[in-house]
Amino acid sequence: MRSNSSKGKLLSPIDIITLLFTAWIMVYMAVGHKRVEDFGYHFACYLSIFVGVILSAYLERLWEEKEGWWHRVFRFLRGLYPVLLFTYFYTSNHSFNRVLITTWQDPLFIEADRAIFGYLPSLEWGIKYNHWLISELFHFAYFCYYPMIVGLPVYLWFKDKKAFEELIFVLTFSFYTFYFIYSLLPTIGGRYFDEALIRTKLYRAGPFTRIMAFIYNNSRHWGGAFPSSHVGIAVVLTVAALAYKNTRKMGYVFAVVTLFLSLATVYCHYHWFVDALGGIVVGIGSFYLGRWVYNKMLENR
Repeated sequence: MRSNSSKGKLLSPIDIITLLFTAWIMVYMAVGHKRVEDFGYHFACYLSIFVGVILSAYLERLWEEKEGWWHRVFRFLRGLYPVLLFTYFYTSNHSFNRVLITTWQDPLFIEADRAIFGYLPSLEWGIKYNHWLISELFHFAYFCYYPMIVGLPVYLWFKDKKAFEELIFVLTFSFYTFYFIYSLLPTIGGRYFDEALIRTKLYRAGPFTRIMAFIYNNSRHWGGAFPSSHVGIAVVLTVAALAYKNTRKMGYVFAVVTLFLSLATVYCHYHWFVDALGGIVVGIGSFYLGRWVYNKMLENR
């Protein structure tokens, strides 16, 4: 059965913000196409997503009364599809994040970290405290980001459809907020320095340190550091889990993981310390703003 929040207008709240986000990126790329890497490919991808969202909305309306297994799978994917796109949206950002500001802005954040600590934690923590067990702890915390993104929505899909729909909207809204900032503000994070970049790709310590090295050896993304979406989205998921009655215990676990994850972004050389602070602020703000926008959109349906 489809929930009442999805009835009425053809496009869901998630469809609307996805269309707005992809339209923004297409316009942004078109305006600065001479400075966009692989412009034709990425423009075609965003255009395909734009058209696909509209087409899937029409199909959902067409199959509204269908109850077969295929239609249930389709509705599940319709509800979860932004999660499947987050990785592409993030990795594609490197192609156009220097359209407006053409140089990396990391020196500003380097000075901010030095003003706070007198040194750069993203360079020193991971080297000074280099015991394999400490490395595993922080890389495990950093890795937990991925199952958190999938785990909480899937759990709510089975336990509380209304909470699921709100969470996916807020999560999507938050991701798009980070990605919008990234498109305008080019920063690399700790990997700005070659010694940090090399360490993020070394296969060492235990399994989680090696898993993250594998990801960074096989991921092309470059940029999108301030504010840290890793921290920010973990904060969003934690606040959301604590807000829903069915997931409160999970929220307590998320809170502990998010604390270590926030430190891990710096320890593992991925971010400046101020990136993590920015992620916390934007994460909290985007959760509550996203929730408010979602409720306003439902009122107008």
